[in-house]
Amino acid sequence: MDADPPIRRDNSVTCDVKIFTLGGTIDKDYPKLTSGYAFEFGDQTAAERIMNNHPNLGVSFSIESVCKKDSLEITHNDRVELLRAIKHYQEDVKRLDDEEISRFNEHFCMRIVVTHGTDTMIETAMYIKDKLNEGHRMGDIPFVVAFTGATKPERFVDSDASFNLGFAVAATAGFFPSGSVMICMNGNVIPVEECVRDEESGLFKKVGKSGIYPSRNCTYITR
Repeated sequence: MDADPPIRRDNSVTCDVKIFTLGGTIDKDYPKLTSGYAFEFGDQTAAERIMNNHPNLGVSFSIESVCKKDSLEITHNDRVELLRAIKHYQEDVKRLDDEEISRFNEHFCMRIVVTHGTDTMIETAMYIKDKLNEGHRMGDIPFVVAFTGATKPERFVDSDASFNLGFAVAATAGFFPSGSVMICMNGNVIPVEECVRDEESGLFKKVGKSGIYPSRNCTYITR
């Protein structure tokens, strides 16, 4: 098995993209023990491997691990800890001087990506959206949060992890209004308040007034 690449870390405040990781399938790793049979969380997150394996990235980034859990084990306290981490990042950004702000990124927007297990991703994203937009607590600092994950561990050759993470990073680049919290899965970017997961296919889809918006490859589903 190839050795993990060294972690390339940029300034955690003035980076273009801040990534918070919470475990989930995307971070599952092969068992370390020869007698092991179940996947486990390794020392390095999938986001670290993916971002560091692309040396020609046009963005700087910083990665912070909040927890390493299967999404079915995510608790309210874990969501509070994620919120705390995001607010701590906000406070650090607010302390930047004018020169540092000019180097922050092109639009001076907090670009935040969260990697998370798929089973309770929507619940966590809704919690974060409600809390961050509650009473305009993020102040006058623009922000966009993109949640993503994977249906297969990043260690798998046919994993969707790299595709989804890249999609989420791009989704925070000023295409959506400040305050948006998005689900970035299956090649779609969906506002969390309009997102559901189809129990039959497992795909994340956008809900219309009378059901899920159809696409070329899915059957119209009413709810």
